[in-house]
Amino acid sequence: MIAELQQAGYFKEVTTEGRKTLVLKAPVNVVVKAAVLKQLQSIYPLHEETGGILWAYPVSGSLVITRFTLLPNQLQGEQRKTAYQPANSAIVRNEVLQAGALPIRFHSHPVEIYENPYDKQPLTFFQKTSSADRHNSYLPLSIDGKTVVLPDGLLSANDRLGQDVRFYLYGGLVAPDSLKALLTSEKVYIYFALSVVILAYVFGGFRRSLAVFGLAAIFSIAVFAIEKRPTGVKNADGDLIIAIP
Repeated sequence: MIAELQQAGYFKEVTTEGRKTLVLKAPVNVVVKAAVLKQLQSIYPLHEETGGILWAYPVSGSLVITRFTLLPNQLQGEQRKTAYQPANSAIVRNEVLQAGALPIRFHSHPVEIYENPYDKQPLTFFQKTSSADRHNSYLPLSIDGKTVVLPDGLLSANDRLGQDVRFYLYGGLVAPDSLKALLTSEKVYIYFALSVVILAYVFGGFRRSLAVFGLAAIFSIAVFAIEKRPTGVKNADGDLIIAIP
């Protein structure tokens, strides 16, 4: 299976830590069907982490996710709020491969895990990946005797009630590690740029402040572009199309 997909242009070979590894060959589109998005939103818990495996079928150069398998979180108590340890992942992964699909791991970040309102984090906090998330996204799979690394998926709500659940891809040596590109570029542009512009205006005049402002804007765009944050858009059928450049 992997050899055929490599020949079809889905994978390229890279060397990581002295080991030959197959990763997705960009550009590639990952399509999450509308029915899957609806189901993912319905299983998204506000107060603890969950996850599973997405079934990604190679179709005409894209990976089309038509279903997923939810895997129980083996952790107990308070640990379930901030961590996820799936059960039976190896069994389900083999089922996915036997069906001719690629297994993409995913997990969720709950937005209501702090009872004390003073401890609540902004929603953007839950859209970032932890160091453990990033580490896990580079864990290789052994498929048909080949070492394969695929990106992972993240579910996170864009509202406190969990009515607007977003899906992201990260890691896998092809997607960014988190959404920090956009967040970082905003910080550079808004906070740093404005403070420098004010100082430049006070000590150097209007022209210098304008030049500094433009330079900061360029840096902001560069941060965004370097991380290659995938863009997700929905088509007329409601499918989410994530383009990995």
